[in-house]
Amino acid sequence: MAFSYFQQASRRRAKAPMPVPAPGAPAKAARKDRRSRGVALIIAIVSIALLTVVASEFAYNTRVDLQLAANQRDEVRAYYMARSGMSLGRLLLRFQKQVDQTPIPNPMAMLSQLGLGGAQPGAGGTQAFQPQSLNIQLWKLARVDCHMLKGLVKSDGAPAEDDSGGGTRSRLENDPVDVDPAFKMDDGDESAGAASQMAAQMQRRSFGGFEGCFLATISDEEEKLNVMRLNTGPAEAQATAARLMDMLGDKRFEFLWQQDDANHVRSTPQDTVIALKDWADDDATQSALNIKDPTNPFVAGFADEGSPYSRYEPRYDVKNGRFDSLDELYRIHGVNDRFMAAFRDRLTVYPNINSKPNINTDDPIMLGLAVMSAADPSRPDPRLTDPVFLNELISRIRAARMFSFFGMSVADFLGVVEQAGIAVNPLIKGNVAQNRYLGDKSKTFTIKSVGEAGSVQKTLTAVIQLDDGLGKLVYYREE
Repeated sequence: MAFSYFQQASRRRAKAPMPVPAPGAPAKAARKDRRSRGVALIIAIVSIALLTVVASEFAYNTRVDLQLAANQRDEVRAYYMARSGMSLGRLLLRFQKQVDQTPIPNPMAMLSQLGLGGAQPGAGGTQAFQPQSLNIQLWKLARVDCHMLKGLVKSDGAPAEDDSGGGTRSRLENDPVDVDPAFKMDDGDESAGAASQMAAQMQRRSFGGFEGCFLATISDEEEKLNVMRLNTGPAEAQATAARLMDMLGDKRFEFLWQQDDANHVRSTPQDTVIALKDWADDDATQSALNIKDPTNPFVAGFADEGSPYSRYEPRYDVKNGRFDSLDELYRIHGVNDRFMAAFRDRLTVYPNINSKPNINTDDPIMLGLAVMSAADPSRPDPRLTDPVFLNELISRIRAARMFSFFGMSVADFLGVVEQAGIAVNPLIKGNVAQNRYLGDKSKTFTIKSVGEAGSVQKTLTAVIQLDDGLGKLVYYREE
C-alpha cells in the first residue's frame, strides 16, 4: 500500500502542469542584465579617461616646472657669463692704458749714451715730431671670450694622461679631494668605506670650470663724433659742426632729409646740428650756425629753441643739460629711426667734452672726416669732395698703419695727408702733441658682453672711462 501511495503521488506530480513564465519576463531580465553591464563599462571608461587627463596634466606641469627651473638656472649662468666678459674687457682696457703710457725709447739718445755718437734731438735745426709713447690698440688684437679664458686656466673634469702609459685617468685621481677630518675614521669602522666613497665622489670646481660661454666686444667711443663738443670752445665747436655737416650732408644720405618724420615734420642737416647744440646748452634761445666763422660758429638767434618741439604730440621741453645716453638723441628735432640707423655707430655722447677724435678708426666715413679735419680750412682742396680721391687716400692711410711698428700717431697721419698734396692745418702741424682737433689715443670705450647658457642669452653694455683702476663706469644697461 505504501509503495502504491508514493507511486500515485509521483504520478500526480508528473501530470501536474509546469508553471509558465509571464510573457516577456526573460527579455526584460536580459535587457536589465545588459543595462547593468553597459553602466559598468561607461564608469570604467570615464574613470580611465579622468585618470589619463590627471596624469597627463601632472606630467605636463612637471615638465613646465622643470623647464622653468632650467631656464632660471641658465639665466643666472648667462648673466654671470656676461659679467665675466665685462670684467675681462675692463681688465684688457687696463692693460691698454699701461701700453698707452709706455714710452718709446729714443734711438739717438741710446746711441749717445753708448758713446756711438749721434745728434741730439733738436740739434742743428728742427726735427719732425716723434711720438713719445706706444700707440698699439691692444683691445683690437685680443678676442675676449670664454675660449680665451678656458685656454688660460685648467678646467675641471678633463681626463689627464696617465704617467705610466696606461691610458687616461680622471682628474680626481690626479688631484684627489681633501677629505674632511670628520670623515676620517678608523680602519675597523664599518662606515669608513662609505665615507671614503662619498669623499671620492665629491668634485672640487676650480676657476675656469664653468658651463656656458660669453663674448665681449670693445668699441672706441672717441673714434666717433662727440656731439657734446658742440658746446665747447669756438674752435672745437666749429670743427665738430663742420664734420657733422659733412657727414649729414653726404650725398649717400640725402634721402634721409626728403621725407617727413612720424610727427609730419621735415628738417635739414643744419636744423639737426643746431638742435643737437641747443639740447645741451644752458640758454633757451635757438642758435644760428655760421660754419665759416672759427671764432663764433654758433650765435644767439631770436627764436625759442623749444619751438620745433611744440609741433610734436605730445610736446615736450628742451633739456638744456648733458646727454645721459645715446638713445636720448631720439628726442632731438630731426632725429628718427632712419637717422639712427645711418649714424648711430658714428655719434657719441659719452667721452669727455675735451676729448679729440681718434684717427685710428676703421670706419671709412670717419677716416674721411679726419682727413677733412687735418686739412687747412684757409686753403680748401676740391679733391676732398671727390669720393675716388678720398678712397685712395684712405687706402694709403690704412697701408701706413699696417707698417707702423709703434702704431699710427697724429704725426704719421699728417705725413700721409701731406704726401697726397693736401695742405695741413698749421694749428695741428705746429702743435701736434697738444692740438685740439685730432688725437691718437682714447680713454672712453664701450664693452658689450653677451653671455649664453643653454637657450638663454644675457647682454650687458657698459661705457668705461679709463682711470687708475678698472675704469670709471659712465653708462650701464642690461638686456
